[in-house]
Amino acid sequence: MQPYEMMILAAALALAAALLLRRLLRPKAKERRHRRKQDQARRVLAKINTIPLMPQRLAYLRKIDPLTFEELLLEAFERRGHVVRRNASYSGDGGLDGSVVIEGETYLLQAKRYGKHINRAHVAAFGAVLAARNCSGIFIHTGRTGAGAKDVAAADPNLTIVSGQRLLDFLNTGDIG
Repeated sequence: MQPYEMMILAAALALAAALLLRRLLRPKAKERRHRRKQDQARRVLAKINTIPLMPQRLAYLRKIDPLTFEELLLEAFERRGHVVRRNASYSGDGGLDGSVVIEGETYLLQAKRYGKHINRAHVAAFGAVLAARNCSGIFIHTGRTGAGAKDVAAADPNLTIVSGQRLLDFLNTGDIG
């Protein structure tokens, strides 16, 4: 083999090794998607308090991507010093969007970006998950809480619903109430 052929072969092998290494070290698609949604959530959190009126803020939250809304809530909890556990993926999460530790107690989170009234069945299903896991949970949404959903939540001492002004206060001050 001629010296120039050996140099070409070595260069080709080096290039192949570099491409393989790059592929192995590159974050997986799920990880990149999570990071992208987290970045979007940080931008929303920075923008939300620049919107002057409550109805406009809620309307803005109702327009953002549902996965970004989930990350927005987790980011808000993290910024307040709480330990947050994110799910490995957005789909197949069993109705849970993460969990947060507040004053030593773990709360499961359900985030719903609604435009209208929340579905009572969603609140009941979340309550069933809480009962099965014997823990508390926070159902956070951008819609309106009707009487049926309020009744379901009132019957379950482990279930808290956060929406409307309470949601905006949480995003602003970190106080979940």
